[in-house]
Amino acid sequence: MRYFVSVFVFLMFATALNAQDKKSTLTVELKNLKIEGTVYLTLYNKDDGYPTDSTKAFAKNMKKVTSGTEKVVFKDVPFGTYAVSVWHDQNDNQKMEKTLIGIPKEGMGVSNDAKGKMGPPKFKDAKFVIDKESVDIAITVKY
Repeated sequence: MRYFVSVFVFLMFATALNAQDKKSTLTVELKNLKIEGTVYLTLYNKDDGYPTDSTKAFAKNMKKVTSGTEKVVFKDVPFGTYAVSVWHDQNDNQKMEKTLIGIPKEGMGVSNDAKGKMGPPKFKDAKFVIDKESVDIAITVKY
């Protein structure tokens, strides 16, 4: 019986370690882009900082916009729960243009095309699970 318990515990531990090592490629398709400037994407693995504090993001990526639909790839993303936000810096000044009351003037979007209520969308509404080697999502950028 002791042998069975030892083997069971070992297998559970090995399975947990193996799950932590699994990585994915996340492809984000951006739709409805205006053909100018650069898109900046941030990938978050927790709600802290989401969606506007990129210093708290798990990973960042960017791409020059050359068509109305672009694909941006994040590689070696560990399996888990994530949310993506995108900002379209149309004039390439590396600053988010906002109205006097703080509403973005440039394109924005988040995973699940989640909508905010009296502010930006919440992580819980934009989150998705990465649990296989390749995951594709789409975000419609809104202006």
